[in-house]
Amino acid sequence: MKIIKSVFFLSLLMFLTGCGASSPKPVVKQKKIPAWVNSVLPNDNSQYMYGLGIAGNREGAINAALNDMISRLGTTIESSYESTQKVDGAYANLETTSNIKADVSKIKINNYRVIKSYKVNYREFAVMIEVDKQKFISGLKSELDVKKKSIREALKASKSMNAINRYNKKKELSKEAKSLLSTIYMLSELDKTFNKKKNLQFVFFINKTFMHEADRLQFFISGNLKSKKFVEKLRNFLAQKGFRVVPSKKNAVQIIVNVTDNISDDYVAIAVLTLNISVFDGRKQVGGKSLILKERYNGSMQNVYKNASIEFGEDIKSKGIDSVVGIDLKL
Repeated sequence: MKIIKSVFFLSLLMFLTGCGASSPKPVVKQKKIPAWVNSVLPNDNSQYMYGLGIAGNREGAINAALNDMISRLGTTIESSYESTQKVDGAYANLETTSNIKADVSKIKINNYRVIKSYKVNYREFAVMIEVDKQKFISGLKSELDVKKKSIREALKASKSMNAINRYNKKKELSKEAKSLLSTIYMLSELDKTFNKKKNLQFVFFINKTFMHEADRLQFFISGNLKSKKFVEKLRNFLAQKGFRVVPSKKNAVQIIVNVTDNISDDYVAIAVLTLNISVFDGRKQVGGKSLILKERYNGSMQNVYKNASIEFGEDIKSKGIDSVVGIDLKL
């Protein structure tokens, strides 16, 4: 009887197991990805510009969409710049296409609107953004006008500066003006009524003003008899950096180097050289430094001065002319 029961329960278990194995598996319904995620973006028109981005989350996707839009604008500006170089003449030589495209990538777009969004899967989110083209253009123009006004005011204020500070300021303004080229070319591409030539003339004028100041800046370097090698190092350094070193102090920034020395005999004979450097623009002192250089003395002051002047020259190269000589000169 027990055997019959065991066979019965075994048969029942096999039957139930067999029924379970033949049960159909539940069907997992796949989400249908919207066509716009993998389609071509709508063409920009007179009213709107579009961008598409995919990233791990919504915020990242928005940034990707903005970068996509800026990247396409940069490519368009680069192509436009290259094709109009002959037409723009001298203005086209103010900057390289790679620098202009790099500047375009820094432009911020704030007036965007997310018009479509979709979570593709657990690690991908897609968005499409729309930008009001006229508001974007208006914002670029306002920003351009503000920057141009700031440059004009700074240029006017530079007239009262000493020669070195005036050179530094005009060099800085020239760089700022060149950074406007990306906006100028972008606006000329987006708005056909924009006066590109007038704005290029502004950038060219600021750059020309700096070039004139660079040509005008010159140095006269002198000192006492013991400073000869140090004066020579200064002359060579400034000349190698493209500055004019002249034989007369008339209309020049004057650098005066006076050197004194003494021997210290505490343990090892050491020659101590003191350099007093003064920098003048006309009668006004605009810089200077006092330096102490120490060299081992082996009986030859000639070797001491030779080694000290070499150290002086290397310090100017490694530490900068402002740190060693006391001239705040933007190289």
